[in-house]
Amino acid sequence: MTWSEKGQAYDTFALASALVAGDFESARGAFITCVSLNDPEWSPRAAVVLGDLLWERGDAETAEPLLRIAVESQHPEWSAHAGIVLGVLLAARGDSDGAVASYKTVIAAGNVELAPHAWFNLGTTYQARGDAEPAVDAFRHAMASGHPDFGPSAAVNLGFVLFNDLHQAAEAEAIFSAVIASGHPEQAPLAARNLAALRQLAAAVDDPEPPEVVEEPNRVDDPDPAWHFWRRRPRRS
Repeated sequence: MTWSEKGQAYDTFALASALVAGDFESARGAFITCVSLNDPEWSPRAAVVLGDLLWERGDAETAEPLLRIAVESQHPEWSAHAGIVLGVLLAARGDSDGAVASYKTVIAAGNVELAPHAWFNLGTTYQARGDAEPAVDAFRHAMASGHPDFGPSAAVNLGFVLFNDLHQAAEAEAIFSAVIASGHPEQAPLAARNLAALRQLAAAVDDPEPPEVVEEPNRVDDPDPAWHFWRRRPRRS
């Protein structure tokens, strides 16, 4: 590819990015042109950006082949980004096997910055379909990465699975306590509410009508945390 052709790919990507806010259809056309140029840097990037934008707008059918183009490019960064978005898209469509495969591809590629995200999403996908043991393994990998966001997020989910699915209350309590001690601005308060729910539910074991555990976000002012035992969902970003 000549410098002139690389310059064309860059200019087309820049034009598409500038048009997104005010003229999406023109931006879409420019992104598609950039993808068609087969530039090793800018074409995969354009495919990811347009695929993600289309997915946000509810057009999964058009987004999926663009994301697969980026995945197949094997670009060290944008292929991994595409694999994560593709996994979320497939999981939302009910194709959990496809989502698992997509996240595993990202992990196998060895991108140290994006692997924690893929491990977290892999865990939530296993968790959503009731596969507790592989979910635990995936969350432990995300935690071990030391990622400042996906590590604590994985810990919150791990505590949920350990207590709710594997009945390992002591370890779940220790994990929630560790997240609380970390002071993470989002996950520490969630872990605190989950820990309160865990203790309330554990105390209610002999209650003939114990509170039900449901999987939905907590409200900050919720008077009964056991009704809202919280877990993270897969994330695109």
